[in-house]
Amino acid sequence: MKRIAAVLTAFCLMASCGWAEKQGMDERVDRAFRDARAVGGALIVAQKGEIVYERYYGVQQKSTGVPVTEKSYFRCASVTKLVTGMGLMKMMDEGLLDPDEDISTYLGYEVRNPRFMDQPITLRHLMSHTAGLNEGASYNRKSSLLSEMIAVDQKAHANFKEEEPGSSYAYSNFGAGITGSIIESVTGQDVSSYMREAFFAPLGIDAAYTATQIEEPEYITATYHKDGSLYASPSYMLRQSYVQEAMPDQHYRVTVGSLLIRPRDLTRLGIALCGDGTVDGVRVMSEKSRSMMLEERDSDGITEDSPYRFFTIRQDTLLNGRSVYGHQGTDDGVVANLYVEPESETVFCVMTNGCRSNRDDGIMRITRRLVEIAEEVFLKE
Repeated sequence: MKRIAAVLTAFCLMASCGWAEKQGMDERVDRAFRDARAVGGALIVAQKGEIVYERYYGVQQKSTGVPVTEKSYFRCASVTKLVTGMGLMKMMDEGLLDPDEDISTYLGYEVRNPRFMDQPITLRHLMSHTAGLNEGASYNRKSSLLSEMIAVDQKAHANFKEEEPGSSYAYSNFGAGITGSIIESVTGQDVSSYMREAFFAPLGIDAAYTATQIEEPEYITATYHKDGSLYASPSYMLRQSYVQEAMPDQHYRVTVGSLLIRPRDLTRLGIALCGDGTVDGVRVMSEKSRSMMLEERDSDGITEDSPYRFFTIRQDTLLNGRSVYGHQGTDDGVVANLYVEPESETVFCVMTNGCRSNRDDGIMRITRRLVEIAEEVFLKE
């Protein structure tokens, strides 16, 4: 009897310590969000395929005061590229795409930098930001058609840099958007509908590149500028037109930064990326594709200048003595990050709908602070 009592006492002490540690972490996480003047946010940590910590902060919208919960959707800005990249890798697994095929094959017209007619542009170039596209020309005019900007018969020199494809790194929203047009050209569906049906639905994820396709729009968070003023309300997002049919000539901006997703679901995609390509028993992509996204910089012939592989960046300064892989998303006050540490199979997901967007060595300061807190608890030496 005494032994049972001792075991129960020990169990209660451990539970009490765990509870106290979590309470202390909650307070520190809330303080980090508060110090960054976040309107709303979330921090999710997963290890070995399971979510081990989640904290939601603030409100979905200042005017309504509805709190952020696990049901809240956040716009993930450029983390959209990483998620799209995972969808593209799945298409490669299915034989629909080849990373080294001339993108002309998929778009249905010849694409070339007019200065380098012998060098095709490939998906590998687009997904490593080495395609040599120029965003300062026609891309800035939203009425431009993609074919008018990149088809060889247009001789649109201004839309390309004076650099051969694959030879130089320059982060490119333009190139990321073209991958969405390629998805539409190959599948015959608009990119958001295709990703919802082929990629998100098997995982039980409700996510979309347009607010109009979200199943529970009452949980969409408003977005805010870094000074706290309103950027876009959910009602505004829902009024934005989106044509649900394949329009690759017009839909070359969809996959740049518009994805709406819940933090838990984004974390689950991270679990697949740092594990074996599956989550909750569902295969997201093959182990080969997962490994390709985490390749070292000099392993595939792309210039060493590029820190990206298939829309995945390696960061060596976020954790102490460990490298992480993933993507960062920012748009004025909006901050989103998904990073995975493969050795410990740890996932860090940070999302906010508006905060002070200060950077520290390329990574948002709020993300560094939140990951530092999580590292102390979940990656103890």
